[in-house]
Amino acid sequence: MQLLNLTIDRIIIHQIHERDNDGNKVTPTQSHEYTLFDSNAMEAFKTRVRDALGDGSKAVEMEIVDQEPDDLPSLVNEMIEQEHDSFAASSYDIARKLTDAQHTRSIPGGIIVVFSGTQGHPAKRFFGIIKAEIHSAYEKKVNARGEISLKFVEEVLLTPGTRLYKTAGFFEKASSDAPSSDLNDRWTVMISDYQISKTDGKAAAQYFYSDFLGCGYPQTSARTTMQFYDSTRSFISELDIPVAEKSDLLNALTTYLKVSTSSAISSSEFASTYFNDIDVQDAFSSHMEECGLPTVAFTKDICHIEASLKFRRVNFGSNVKIIAPSDAFKDLIIIETIDGDPDESGAPAEWTKVTIKDRITQQE
Repeated sequence: MQLLNLTIDRIIIHQIHERDNDGNKVTPTQSHEYTLFDSNAMEAFKTRVRDALGDGSKAVEMEIVDQEPDDLPSLVNEMIEQEHDSFAASSYDIARKLTDAQHTRSIPGGIIVVFSGTQGHPAKRFFGIIKAEIHSAYEKKVNARGEISLKFVEEVLLTPGTRLYKTAGFFEKASSDAPSSDLNDRWTVMISDYQISKTDGKAAAQYFYSDFLGCGYPQTSARTTMQFYDSTRSFISELDIPVAEKSDLLNALTTYLKVSTSSAISSSEFASTYFNDIDVQDAFSSHMEECGLPTVAFTKDICHIEASLKFRRVNFGSNVKIIAPSDAFKDLIIIETIDGDPDESGAPAEWTKVTIKDRITQQE
């Protein structure tokens, strides 16, 4: 999205807090006044928005999934029409929704920036949300009215080195005047997270894009293929079979996705080809259906998992790892479970025997 002719007409900021030591929610700090940037600060803020959501950014287009009246997309749809006083009051509901979505103490607090404006030719409205995490180096300043000070806001939002941002933009579509009960017909949603790379098809933390924003990834062939890969690995890892058989199945998964010339893949085909036991085949099909995979064949696109398919990785205790190209792993490495030394009860420990059909060329 180019974000040409970008204007921002209102910005209001609230502070959110991480959960307390008992895991309870902490009420957000509410601001009652709009933040007013001078012209230089506003241009810097616009640059932040373009960097996060515009052309060349890491933003990914998502679909609106949750569309009930109490869900955030419905609130956005109402707020864009509101006057300043109502907009300011409703923006605090967004801060409360983010507080609700941050389920664990491991998710840090910060500030949430709610803003609106226009972009494009002809100008169409947009609605923006930024979560910016706060470094201890920043001094939080709150005045007698409970407002977060402009100096503090500028430090967090405008410092070039500050990259801990999660950003969402709801952009009105050109055809948005047409009546529709589906909010996707009115809004294009772009979401980015500077802490997450898109190389594996991900763009933002799940609590942010799903639990908070009520959005989800469009179901592309690449994403479905990645789900197939992840779900199949999970199923194989839970099977009660010898480690050598698990290794063979994981090699088969790589072959099925990387080497096979077929342009389509399916859970039923993989099951009938690689699982000999009918019960395991049925369990696999049920597992994949529960994971949301199609019950029919779908187009294969491995762009999100190419890096994973290049190498096989096996992790042992004591931080011991084996990493090898997938083809070499399949042909040159044999993994077996053997009995080790007996434990205190006299039962043998489970050890792993690894045979590498090659010689050592270098040690460090």
